[in-house]
Amino acid sequence: MKPRRIRIKLAPYLNGWAAPVGLFILVLLYLFSSLPYQDTLRTLSFDLYQIAMPRERVSAPVVIVDIDEESLKQFGQWPWPRGLMAQLLDRIEQMEPAAVAFDIIMPEPDRTSPCQITQYIPDVDQKLVREVCDLPSNDSLLAASLKRGNAVIGVAGMEGGAEENVKAAPMRMIGHDPKPWMRHFSSALTNVPELENAASGHAILSADIKRGVVRRVPLLASVGDTVMPSLSLEILRLASGSPTFSVKSTSDRIEGVGVEGLYIPTQGDGSTWVHYSHHDPARFVSAAEILNGKLNPSELNRKLVLIGFSGLGLVDFPSTALGERVPGVEIHAQVLESIFDGTTLLRPHWAPWAEGALMMVLGLSIIWGFPRIKAGVLVPLLIGVLVLLVAAGLVTYRQAHLLIDVASPIFLFVVLFGAMLADSLIREEVQMRALEHDLRIQREQAAKVHGEMEAAKRFQMGMVPDAKLTFANEPRLDIAAMMEPAKMVGGDLYDCFMLDEHRVFFSIGDVCGKGVPASLFMVISTTLCKSVALRDEMHVTDLGKLMNQANKEISRNNPEMLFVTAFVGVLDLRSGELTYCNAGHEKPLLIAPGCHARELEGMGGPPISIIDDFEYKTHQYRLAQEEFLCVFSDGITEAANASEELYGRKRLISALDEITSSTSAEEMIEQVHKSVHTYVAGAEASDDLTIMVIRWRGGHKEIPVTNKM
Repeated sequence: MKPRRIRIKLAPYLNGWAAPVGLFILVLLYLFSSLPYQDTLRTLSFDLYQIAMPRERVSAPVVIVDIDEESLKQFGQWPWPRGLMAQLLDRIEQMEPAAVAFDIIMPEPDRTSPCQITQYIPDVDQKLVREVCDLPSNDSLLAASLKRGNAVIGVAGMEGGAEENVKAAPMRMIGHDPKPWMRHFSSALTNVPELENAASGHAILSADIKRGVVRRVPLLASVGDTVMPSLSLEILRLASGSPTFSVKSTSDRIEGVGVEGLYIPTQGDGSTWVHYSHHDPARFVSAAEILNGKLNPSELNRKLVLIGFSGLGLVDFPSTALGERVPGVEIHAQVLESIFDGTTLLRPHWAPWAEGALMMVLGLSIIWGFPRIKAGVLVPLLIGVLVLLVAAGLVTYRQAHLLIDVASPIFLFVVLFGAMLADSLIREEVQMRALEHDLRIQREQAAKVHGEMEAAKRFQMGMVPDAKLTFANEPRLDIAAMMEPAKMVGGDLYDCFMLDEHRVFFSIGDVCGKGVPASLFMVISTTLCKSVALRDEMHVTDLGKLMNQANKEISRNNPEMLFVTAFVGVLDLRSGELTYCNAGHEKPLLIAPGCHARELEGMGGPPISIIDDFEYKTHQYRLAQEEFLCVFSDGITEAANASEELYGRKRLISALDEITSSTSAEEMIEQVHKSVHTYVAGAEASDDLTIMVIRWRGGHKEIPVTNKM
């Protein structure tokens, strides 16, 4: 017993702490980014911020020179000769932009250069070859244009491969060394050396792409030991005339980058979230317009010019957080616009801790409030908290341009509320489910012993007396009974016999359940009741004591925890005095010709084998001559049609009200039986149908029997 007492004492303690401990573990997993789909949920919430309130294009400092379909149509397919690219750059430089950047990588020599072309001409004159090769190559022409201008060319970071020597502007460190925290590439795809040496600026073009969507762009990254600025940062450096770019970092993260007094806060790895506006064709000018001299020079004057593609087949179109597919060069333009407008997005380093604290507060509030606050208050409060969290996230995004993840706390809040709601429902329904489980087991067992069921049915039906034969020589009594099992064997049973010359004992019972276990329990219960009635005269006069004794004996050996409702009665045929006791059974009805049926009064007790030592009460009623007593099981009132609508007590009373003075007990049962079966209309029986009708005909034996056959 001692170990059991310890378990009982510890149970409330463990139950009370299980939810807070589980919540604490979830928050820890969240802080260490170890929850499944955590990043997906977070980025989805950030995308929804941008979809709900996209950035407005204000300053428009960037112009994209677009090698579009019209340009390809006029000047030939890509790749263009770099001599043509040199012309394009020269035309742009004549319009005096602040700086120019190529979102294009040219890693191989131009095959359309004069000398390169001669290699593909058979039997060409060698003198002509030497003269042609004396002409400048297309790469040289573009390199010369790069030296004259103020242009940036880019490289693409790569993982693996031989380490490349890349060029970059000098970096000025503010604080600690930022290299451990920034994005690192072991090598890079670079341009031909002639172009690399001629360019004024060098940038890394790589961006973070997840499932085809660009959400973050590194503003600097290292290639080998060289720290390179992004295209956006490098073009700003050239435009400002600064010889260096600066990086501010602490011992555990990068805080920001800058050029010539311009400071840009970043994430801990030196990247920035792209603050998107919708795709705007006004950002683009066609390269063909510039080469044809049709563009007004003021369009590019003092602008940051990006040269890139939008022609079909030239480049993949990544998606933005707004769900739009745009050329990659436009993403660089949007980064520059948000820097100029001061609307760069930042997820502060303290955000996970604030979100974790919010999750703890919300979780503990639910754990504490769920069992204490009424549902009518709790549900509106829950909705209000969710609305408030969403509004707080949107306001923080709109006003401070901060990315705070409210989706994860909301998700945890809803899941925790749902879990506690489910736990509450389970606790409330555990008894019902246990009972249903027992009934299902009983039905399954019945199906497995189908052969034995036939014998059980014969045995059960053999125990039911034929009231017509039993009382054939008793003119003072008109009695009939019927039992129709819902299954092969049922849980209902009735009995009726003469206690002596003048008294009739009758009973009707209904076990919880059906099939073999119920039928056996019913047989035992009926046998015990009959045994108690026959062996003790006192019990016959006081049926409450009979029921008490039967309850004790039936409960003593009841491993299946079954119970039975029962109605027992003794009718004195000399006076019509009815003594009865009801143990959880349906209240019988009293019917007289020409009168509305009414219930037999008398408080009943619980079913047998529910409460030990319950004191059942004995009741009495005097039947009038020709008055019917109708005792029935709940299988009558709960018979259901195909729509699962119950037959009900009112329909039973209506069927009984149709009797006349010439109606016999047997005819009354047939009338009820027909009414029930007409109502259910062939639907599967849900319970046993059992009914007994008794009519006292008077106290003299010489009264003739008038029952109709």
